[in-house]
Amino acid sequence: MENIAIYWGSFNPPTLAHSQVITEVIEHTDIDKIIVSPSWERLDKDHWIEHHHREKLNQIFYKILQDSGINVELDSHFFDWKNDWDTTTVQEEVYFREKLWISPHFIYGSDVVSQMSTWSWNENRFIEEKLKKIFITRPGYKFEPQKHWIENFILLDIPHMLDISSSMTKEMIQNKQCVSDILSPKIVEYIEKNRIYNN
Repeated sequence: MENIAIYWGSFNPPTLAHSQVITEVIEHTDIDKIIVSPSWERLDKDHWIEHHHREKLNQIFYKILQDSGINVELDSHFFDWKNDWDTTTVQEEVYFREKLWISPHFIYGSDVVSQMSTWSWNENRFIEEKLKKIFITRPGYKFEPQKHWIENFILLDIPHMLDISSSMTKEMIQNKQCVSDILSPKIVEYIEKNRIYNN
């Protein structure tokens, strides 16, 4: 049976840092396959672009990963969900456990450790203690799992991790800065062709 990890996020746009995380998790842990699970538009975020553009960017991102030989799958369940409330980690875990018949790992940046206890539907400290987690070290954030009573995790320190975010990328595009060193050429091509993130 495959050992699977879920990589959830807005991927808006998908950056080379996202690709780096996926590659490193496959190469340096016992994870066999990663499922990329794009989120629906959260009410507390400005997504800048229309839903169909985000969908196309995620499809391009998935194809790039697939073509590079990485064992990856794109699951659009939550992307197409369109609920009036935010998707929770607990809902995701239930969905994927029922779909896969196993409880998968979930990939997070190490900066979220201090927030986990406040996440919705987190009964009996399920997220901190029982959810299987892979933390990617984030520059500038001290990882203190003992302080927050975090259990059942793998910590992955990625050398030369790109210190970029999708939010930073959107701002760079809006300010007409070059993003060719932080985005795949096919992602850049789609963004430029459709003039998205410019407003």
